[in-house]
Amino acid sequence: MSNTPPVITIEASFREDKILHQPDSNTLRNIDSALFWGFCGLLLFGPLAFGAVEPWSIAVLQAGATLLFLLWCARQYLARAIALNPSPLYLPMASFATVVVAQWIFRITCYANATTTEASNYYVFAILIFIAIQLFASESRLRTFAVVIVCFGFALALFAILQNLTSDGLLYWVRRPRFVSPIYGPYVNRNHYAGLMEMLAPVGLALCFSRLFSIAMRALFGFAALVMGATIFLSGSRGGSSAFIAEMIFFALLSSSLKKSRRFHWGVAAFFLALVAFLFWIDLASVFDRWSGMQDELQAGRLAIARDCLKMFAQRPLLGWGLGTFPTIYPQFRSFYTDFFINQAHNDYLQILVETGLLGGIAMLWFIANLYRSCLGRLRNSHASIGSTVRLAAITGCTGLLIHSAADFNLHIPANAAMFYVLCAIAAAPSERRR
Repeated sequence: MSNTPPVITIEASFREDKILHQPDSNTLRNIDSALFWGFCGLLLFGPLAFGAVEPWSIAVLQAGATLLFLLWCARQYLARAIALNPSPLYLPMASFATVVVAQWIFRITCYANATTTEASNYYVFAILIFIAIQLFASESRLRTFAVVIVCFGFALALFAILQNLTSDGLLYWVRRPRFVSPIYGPYVNRNHYAGLMEMLAPVGLALCFSRLFSIAMRALFGFAALVMGATIFLSGSRGGSSAFIAEMIFFALLSSSLKKSRRFHWGVAAFFLALVAFLFWIDLASVFDRWSGMQDELQAGRLAIARDCLKMFAQRPLLGWGLGTFPTIYPQFRSFYTDFFINQAHNDYLQILVETGLLGGIAMLWFIANLYRSCLGRLRNSHASIGSTVRLAAITGCTGLLIHSAADFNLHIPANAAMFYVLCAIAAAPSERRR
C-alpha cells in the first residue's frame, strides 16, 4: 500500500458569456493612495482634537476607522484577491478580545455600558493595527509615513512652545479647560503631550542617524527630534522626562548592538548635549521645579492608588471587574481623601489587571512579548533599509510609552493609544510582504 497522498484534481468550467474583468491598475493605485493618506489623517487628527478624549472626537475616530476598513475591503474586491500580511500581534489581540466578550456573556462586568464604550475604542485600535500591517509592507509608504509624522511632531512641538509662552492657559488661545489642569500643546494634561512626543521624537532621531537621506535632510530630522525632545522637559512631565531618558538609553544600546559600532553611542551622547544646551538657552529652571514635591505626591497619590488597585484585583483575580469600569468601582476601595475624581489608575498595567483580571494581564504580556521578540529578531537579521530604521524608531517609541505607562494612563488617551498601537504594528511587521 502506497503512503503517497492522493492527488486532488480541481476542474473549473466557465461560461462563454461571462468575462472576468481585470482590475484597472490606476484605480487600485488611487485607492491605495486614499487609504494611506486617510490613515495618516485619522492618526494625526487625534492629537489635534485634544487627544480625542471627547465624545465628538471619539466618534470621528470610530467612523474614520470603519471607513478605512471598508475602503480596504473595496480594494480587495476590485483586485479580485485578498492579500493579508501576517503579524504575531493578532493572537494576543484575539485573546484579549475573548476576555472582554466573556465578561459580557457571563455578565461579569459591573457596568456593561462602560465596557461597551471602552471596547469600542479597542475596536478602533484593532482596525488601525490591521490597516497599518497591510499598508506598511511597502517600504516606500513606510518612508513617507516616517517623514510625515516627524514633520507633524516638529510642527506640534513649535506650536506647544508658542502656546505655552502666550496663551495664558488657553488651548489654541481660545478654549479654557473645564477643570484646572496644566495644559501643554493641544492636550489638557502635559503628561499626555509628553507621551505623544516620546513616540514621535525617536523617529526623527533614527532618520537623522540613517544614511538613506542627504546630510541636509538628516540635519533637519535631528533638529526636529531635538525640539520634540526638549518640549517633553519643558512641559514639566516628570514621567515623560524619565521615560524619554530611558528610551534614549535603549535606543543607543540597541542600535550599537545592531551595528557593532560605537558610532551610535557618540551620536546619542551628542544629541543629549545639544538637548541640555537647548534647555539652558530656553529656561532650564522651570524643568526642575516640579521634581521638588515628587516624593510627597507619590505617597499621597499614585502609590496609594496602586495599593488600592491590588485590593481590587484580589477580589476578582480571574476576569476582573469589567473593561472600562475602574472609575465606577474605585470609590469603594479608595483609602485616602481627595476632592478630585480619580478616573484612571495612573498605571496602565494595574488597571488592565483590575478591569480584565489575570487572563487580560496574560494577554497584555503576550502582546508585549511578541512585539519585542518579533521586532528584535527582524532587526538583527535585516540590512540597512528604511524598514529597519523606522522599525528601530518604532520599538524605541513603544518602549518609552511602556515605561511611562507605569506612572500614567497614556494608553487610555485614544490619540496616544492609536499612535502606540500603530508603532507596535510597524515594529512587528514582516520584512517582506507575504500573502
